Amino acid sequence: MPYIKSGDGRREALQQGEPALLAGELNYQIFFHFKHYYVNLPMEEIKKFVDNFLGEKPNYQRYNDMTGALIRCYIELKRRLNIDAEELINLCADYDDEIAKYEDLKCKENGDVE
Repeated sequence: MPYIKSGDGRREALQQGEPALLAGELNYQIFFHFKHYYVNLPMEEIKKFVDNFLGEKPNYQRYNDMTGALIRCYIELKRRLNIDAEELINLCADYDDEIAKYEDLKCKENGDVE
């Protein structure tokens, strides 16, 4: 679980919904919102955080970082807060087709693994 340093305003910015720039920030942002708003937290809000993180032109690193952030956040929510946020695993799976299309495109552009 990443811990965003306090005192520089970044925590507050992420808590208010500013786009996460790094995977650790995305993890923090999602964990914070689950911790404080789990009962009334619409998954559309979490998807918005993810989409903002991915940006308009996602790349392999962004997809990989997003997937890792969602899985690690799911594990930490369960371990630390006893929240079974299965929705995060489902959200991760929602991106499978998009990621597969990206992988296929890059395989055509750059050649397959030999």
